[in-house]
Amino acid sequence: MDEIKTTSGRVVGSWNGEHARDLMAEIARIKQMLAQENASDSLDSRSIPHREQLHADLLNFKAYHLWGCDRHGECLVGTNANRIESVEKVLAFSLIDHH
Repeated sequence: MDEIKTTSGRVVGSWNGEHARDLMAEIARIKQMLAQENASDSLDSRSIPHREQLHADLLNFKAYHLWGCDRHGECLVGTNANRIESVEKVLAFSLIDHH
């Protein structure tokens, strides 16, 4: 399933898990759409599709927003879903005991 859903379960977009930059663009589009609608709905970074692509050590990662990791080892991070980090960099940060 590639569906991106709001906290209320409404399907507002999709991501195929291939490239983190595509996810970044899609989340930006969705956030703009929700703002234009004055929607009370929001996106939950933990419900983005393709969670199975996350490294096992990142499944409970809480140090900062982790939106998703693509098939190439790039992860979309940050509250505003506006930074791409390598999975190695995110893992290194997670191992500093920020859980």
